[in-house]
Amino acid sequence: MSSAKKDKRKVRKADRQATEKEKKRRQAIKQRKVMREEALWEAEALFPDKPTNLAVANITSRSAEISWLDPENTGDGDLTGFWIKLKKKTSLIVNTTTDKVMQYDLDNLTSYTKYEISVAARNKHGFGEKTTTSFLTSEEAPSGPPLNIKTSSRSTSSLAFTWDPPEKDKQNGVIITYTACVSHSENGPCFKIYTTIEKEWVVRNLKASTKYYVRVLASNKVGSSAYSGSKGFFTNFRAPKTTDMTSSTLTFSFEIPSKTFLYFYVVALKLKDGKEPTSSDSYENSELVTYAEPRKSTNPKPYIAAVVASSEVDENMFILGDGRNTSDPTLLIRRSTSSDYYNGPLEPDSSYSIFQRIFINNKSEYYSTDWSSASQTNEYAGGVLTKISSGDTKAKEGDLVNLLCSAQGEPPITFTWAKDQKPLESFVETKKPHRSSLLVVTVKDQTSFGKYICHIRDRFQSTTHTIWVQKLEGTGNLCSGRYLGQNTYI
Repeated sequence: MSSAKKDKRKVRKADRQATEKEKKRRQAIKQRKVMREEALWEAEALFPDKPTNLAVANITSRSAEISWLDPENTGDGDLTGFWIKLKKKTSLIVNTTTDKVMQYDLDNLTSYTKYEISVAARNKHGFGEKTTTSFLTSEEAPSGPPLNIKTSSRSTSSLAFTWDPPEKDKQNGVIITYTACVSHSENGPCFKIYTTIEKEWVVRNLKASTKYYVRVLASNKVGSSAYSGSKGFFTNFRAPKTTDMTSSTLTFSFEIPSKTFLYFYVVALKLKDGKEPTSSDSYENSELVTYAEPRKSTNPKPYIAAVVASSEVDENMFILGDGRNTSDPTLLIRRSTSSDYYNGPLEPDSSYSIFQRIFINNKSEYYSTDWSSASQTNEYAGGVLTKISSGDTKAKEGDLVNLLCSAQGEPPITFTWAKDQKPLESFVETKKPHRSSLLVVTVKDQTSFGKYICHIRDRFQSTTHTIWVQKLEGTGNLCSGRYLGQNTYI
């Protein structure tokens, strides 16, 4: 016989042996399964079946009563008791065994909550299969008030409020309405009451810059919660109005608050693409920046242009962009080298709006005005006007001569004086739309006569104005300057 045929026979023999082994393995598995099922059936026959007719009755918000019937098949022996389990979601609330009873009372439950109850019967061998049902406890009046009352917008005559529902475990049912109350004092009687299914309310026909108190209660179909604590909110003050403009400043008039206040911010915003700003009260104090920050950003940001203390208010005009600096009066330690807020110049041909934020006490209580209407700066025409400055004058030794250098331009405007290339000190007037510098010259001797140069610089350009003080020969009022008395000329 050839070797190839021998190899084929060996392969066929090995295949037959493998097939027979697999058959034996499968038969053994089947036999073990049958034995397990028989053992399980025999074991189950020892234990009682599950109870029947499991029911829940007399359900309240805090209690319930469960009942059941014994299983028909009690297994190998009589029933000796039951195993009762109560679950709330995944938490096991009750886990207890009883003697042979058919009823059990549940208490200390939570209102408007779904529970799962299961009961298993016991004989001398142990507990059988459990039977399960679920139930929902009844509602009761909310045990907690609405939360987080706040304003979503304010105006001079309205306040818009929002709030959140009570805490979930204190709603005790389905909240169906809210009742809001507005009063003039923290616990005073309500002069406006509003019931709504929403979590918001707009109160209208209110007085400007007045503090009102709001409180809210929640109701379900069973009853109502207590009112929340009252929260106080101010309506806005009347908005500033534009009275004048240049290419880098806007002049506003505003009303001085009639109520006592400590200070107020003047907050400015450069408007982008004509878009109106959000409500002035929507900005927290921490969101208000300084002049420099918006200039470095592509997005408009409201900046504090000035801080005005109540003791410093002497007129109802404010020039936005006049280049002045102010400090926050709430800071106890001042920086000696710079102020906190810079009222920097505005951009030509650009729109701006402002509002005031008025602080009434040291507890950071404040209210705001509405935003002013959008106002646009002029296009820049260029040039510094000096037509109202002094002209050349004559004087004699011993006279006192006042030289006036006054200019109109784009703030900030600065003046410096010099004679014979030496700087001179002067008095500067800054509160008017035009700026002035007054140089007082005491004519001592021949060196006091000659050319006095006033150097003027505005935001964009610089120029000079020259005044000659010439020697007056003789006495009397023959000088070209205006005689002021006591040897004083201007």
